[in-house]
Amino acid sequence: MFEPQSTAFAKNPYSFYANLRKLDEPYFYDSADAYLLSRYSDVEGAARNPILVRSLEAFMDPGYVNAQQRARGWHDMPNHERFVQFSLLERDGATHFRLRVIVLRALSRRLVEQQRGMIQTYVDQLLDQLLQHREFDFVADLASHVPGHIIGHLLGVPIEDCPQLRIWSENIVQFFDVGRTPAHKLLAENATTEFYLYLSDLIADRKKNPQEDLISSLVAAQNAGEMSEPELISTCMLILAAGHGSTIDVLGSGMHALISHQEQMSMLRQEPEHIQMAVQEMFRFESPLPFFHRYASEALVLNGQHYPKGTKFGLLYGSANRDPDQFPDADTFDITRNPNRHVAFGRGAHLCLGNHLSRLDMEVIFLGILRRTRHIELSGPEPTYKKSLSVRGPESLRVTLTPK
Repeated sequence: MFEPQSTAFAKNPYSFYANLRKLDEPYFYDSADAYLLSRYSDVEGAARNPILVRSLEAFMDPGYVNAQQRARGWHDMPNHERFVQFSLLERDGATHFRLRVIVLRALSRRLVEQQRGMIQTYVDQLLDQLLQHREFDFVADLASHVPGHIIGHLLGVPIEDCPQLRIWSENIVQFFDVGRTPAHKLLAENATTEFYLYLSDLIADRKKNPQEDLISSLVAAQNAGEMSEPELISTCMLILAAGHGSTIDVLGSGMHALISHQEQMSMLRQEPEHIQMAVQEMFRFESPLPFFHRYASEALVLNGQHYPKGTKFGLLYGSANRDPDQFPDADTFDITRNPNRHVAFGRGAHLCLGNHLSRLDMEVIFLGILRRTRHIELSGPEPTYKKSLSVRGPESLRVTLTPK
């Protein structure tokens, strides 16, 4: 019934999600050992519910946590366990709040907006080259270059090292999906180790020579006793990994949506003031991170059903964002949709910290492309989307751009 690793699901997960929303109670997905919440009201409510947390460590004894870690294959990965599994994303309560405040202070909306000119310059340079070819892979040749470069710049990573950040990030993140193998595990641990060693050297340099960058801000927080060095390294990894792959994916799916709805693309080209609503609709229409888990830190009742402490829930953001009970004509791509209270960035304590930066990247990229082109179309067959429950985006997207 529910096969997120299948070709059919990759092509159109929304028919599967629609079937889940019709069920009287959450579907138990054995591969994730989780009850899947698919309706908007359930997903949004669960994301806000303080009883539902990210980590077992918040409420279960160490022996149980260790047994679960082994059962899921998340053991024997010393650096992955230390820096990735420990991260701000995987913490709750006081630890999560403390680290979140530090990052919010360092990654302010004002700081993000100050990057607009730098992002515009970088995107224009890419377009200068790509428009000479006219036909290219939007994902590989444009989308995949921007987030890592921008986040690397914010962190303070030398420009020449930014491409390596993308590789480390993708190799770390791939281990979060279902269907993991020993090869996936080794890849994630090796990437984490290499990234850790690189960041250690960069942090040591910033301690001697502070700069106007995020790493220097986090080093200052460490020096003030607000965070440990492992937390500093873990936070740097998270800032990169959390905002990198998802932005690439939504850039690809967003462009695909515009190409598939030429009337919407024409409207946006003629009325660029709709760009912010258009970007929000891209996140709703094809949520790049459609699945996140939560654990019940105590027994609870959901829609009349009783669930014991320790129950795992899967929050299907991708399904919630296509729920017709929340969004009129939910399967229609509409760049003027307003209101648009999608949950692609989550809700509550774990609301995405990088959502402003991701949306800024997309605004600059799409406005830049539309400003410099007369027409955009696919230059090959319909794109193939990734076979995954945890991420949603095209593997490639061959396009032809007609310059003005």
